[in-house]
Amino acid sequence: MGNAVIIAKPLWPVLRRAARFLADDGYRVEETSSWSRLLDSRLSCSRLSGILLGEHGNTMEELEVIRQFRERKGAQGVPIILIGGMNALLRAGKFLSSGVDLVLPADIPPGDLVERARPFLRYGSLYQSLSEANRELRELSMRDDLTGLPNRRQFSRDLSRNVEMARRIGRCLSCIIVDIDDFKRINDDFGHQEGDSVIRQFGNVLDMAKRAYDTVARLGGDEFAWLLMDADPDQALHAAGRALRLVNESVFEVAGNPEKLSATFGVSSLLPGVELSADDLVGNADRALYWGKETGRNSIRFYPPKKVESGAETDTYIS
Repeated sequence: MGNAVIIAKPLWPVLRRAARFLADDGYRVEETSSWSRLLDSRLSCSRLSGILLGEHGNTMEELEVIRQFRERKGAQGVPIILIGGMNALLRAGKFLSSGVDLVLPADIPPGDLVERARPFLRYGSLYQSLSEANRELRELSMRDDLTGLPNRRQFSRDLSRNVEMARRIGRCLSCIIVDIDDFKRINDDFGHQEGDSVIRQFGNVLDMAKRAYDTVARLGGDEFAWLLMDADPDQALHAAGRALRLVNESVFEVAGNPEKLSATFGVSSLLPGVELSADDLVGNADRALYWGKETGRNSIRFYPPKKVESGAETDTYIS
């Protein structure tokens, strides 16, 4: 089973004796001298099957500890069993309303206590197992099946969060949209299976090029997005240039043979004090990408284009 049971304030002898029964059932038992362990920020509920509390103190303070514990993330599915004397039994209603699941007398035999507690602890183990499975499913739903990178759904969440953060702290945020040049040829000449392999390899190259705290996601097909927090236009262009060089220097395996590829990068930035939505940031990077495709490929373009003294537009280009 492997889940943990906390025994807090084991002043009643039955609690120490019950610990041996719980260990035989496969639980990892942690004994602690104070109920304050329940409020420790380092305590994780994710592998916690249940809590046994030895009631022996100020009832109001104990009720508050239980209430605060129940407010913690993941604590809703952790059973709490209270063992105490007459004081606890007389106030059982208050303890139950504050979040305790079962109140038992301190003179109960340890075997009987464990027998009464066992269904609750099994529930706690099942709840945590289901919670963990749900967490894994949520993570999988945010990952691209082909590359293992964040997918469009995760990218949209990261984009919204980063745009809001950039505005709040007054920092730059840049976005790069990139796709593989002439990728259709690979699918047409070698088939979609080889095309998928190239997409995986290309995703690995971009993942190597990014900073540790950047986000690179696959949007679909051979199109990828790259978010760069605290990166101004020059820094974003430098990052795109680094990635472009890495793509050009890499050898991709296609149908068992080495193949050289190129890519086009579109870059845009959100600057402090500039009203630009998340959609605008990505849309501008997308416009820069298609501009690059129309004017040469294997290139980097920044949107909006700069102005020369005559007022005509010129591009930002790195080859």
